[in-house]
Amino acid sequence: MAQAPEGTWKVSEIAGFVVETEEGEALGVLKDVFGTGANDVFVVVDGTHEILVPALKSIVLKVLLSEKKIIVRLPKGLREVYAPPDNP
Repeated sequence: MAQAPEGTWKVSEIAGFVVETEEGEALGVLKDVFGTGANDVFVVVDGTHEILVPALKSIVLKVLLSEKKIIVRLPKGLREVYAPPDNP
């Protein structure tokens, strides 16, 4: 079986990992990964809330296999895109 290049993982290897910001804020659990042509995107789910995180080296800082955790640096403004609207 061919080995994946270093720094890459199969979805089956990392699905279910907890995704956290570099500040330690839990974003949810990695449910899926899909390709866009330019790069892959992580589908992170927290209950019924979903956030799509670009799977770029500048954003995905660490994949901690032994801890089943992925550390990310969210791009500026991404969190606001997924924030629930304010109810007056």
